Amino acid sequence: MAAYSDSGASAEIPRHFKEGRKEIMLITVEEYKDVLEKYFVVDCAIRERNIFGFALDRVFSDKEVEEEERNKWDRSLRPKRLAVFYRDDAEGERLGAENLGNWGPLQLGAMTVPTSQFLLYESHEDRVYVIGSGRDEFENPIDPRKNPDAPVHAGVRRIKTFHGKAFLAGGYRGFTERLGPDSYRSHKTLVGGYPLSHPESGREGFVDFDMFSETDIYAAGGKGDVWHFNGSAWRQIQLPTNAWLNTVCCGGDGMVYISGYEGLTFMGRGDNWKQINAGGIYLGWKDMVWFEDRAWATSDNGLWTIKDGKVEFRNHLLPSEISVCSGNLYVADGVMLMAGLGGACFRENGKWHSIFTAGQMGKLLLDEAK
Repeated sequence: MAAYSDSGASAEIPRHFKEGRKEIMLITVEEYKDVLEKYFVVDCAIRERNIFGFALDRVFSDKEVEEEERNKWDRSLRPKRLAVFYRDDAEGERLGAENLGNWGPLQLGAMTVPTSQFLLYESHEDRVYVIGSGRDEFENPIDPRKNPDAPVHAGVRRIKTFHGKAFLAGGYRGFTERLGPDSYRSHKTLVGGYPLSHPESGREGFVDFDMFSETDIYAAGGKGDVWHFNGSAWRQIQLPTNAWLNTVCCGGDGMVYISGYEGLTFMGRGDNWKQINAGGIYLGWKDMVWFEDRAWATSDNGLWTIKDGKVEFRNHLLPSEISVCSGNLYVADGVMLMAGLGGACFRENGKWHSIFTAGQMGKLLLDEAK
């Protein structure tokens, strides 16, 4: 397995590339062709240190797009897959996939409590699908329009793992902890908000959340809508902005980082906040996590870090096989996983490791076809 420093130095010569390259991938061309060739990563999760999951959406050819437009098909309902990478398995046997059909947008998470499984949420039909540890099954829909006992108000926007447990946040200030199959500890009655029919209800969170502990949780979304849970009650936090918010990260430095439109970022805790980034980042960040000694934030356009209140663009400091993987982040069990349109990689013990890059796999497939 190759190891990469932040400077891009490689410790090994690759197996899957032409002589002279400094790149290695942990899946084979055959695995890529079978599972990933016509798909791209829309979300990722870590079940355990050596088991990674990828929610995949189908790439359509120009001809397929024309047919889609001609028939007025919903492009969000293209075929989906769930791919699982087992890095401890033998080379050539590390990647498998489950075909999901024409599903809507996906959110992927994982847990080891009470069972080691991936948890997949699909927004079109509000499906909940779990897989792992010898089980593969649907659970009850998680939207109250289809399930009166659903633990959130409407949909799921984020799934994260904390101490092996899965926590979920969603629209209209929804927040819940998964206890087991079809079992949740819901916060629906604890968080205030407008009735769902109220015209202002769509301006509320939550889009993201993070926690220092289960009695110290921050959640945000909507137009400057930030809330804190102290173990018994939620209260609204006055963040000095009315911008749409995207990400929340509780840092190992004791600070909370909240970002919004175009990367507008605040750092603080409780009722004390300061702006540390004015924005200007195209579309802002999709994910923000704490790993090692800093916050990491990503979008499809790159990777940034925040340390000591300083925001830094990282792409030029990373090997190309790492920087192209920007898009989604997930942290669990001592590993940070990053995956997106260009591929997937992970960081562990201060080193980067490339799982695959779509560009290099495409070149290898062209070479095979010659």
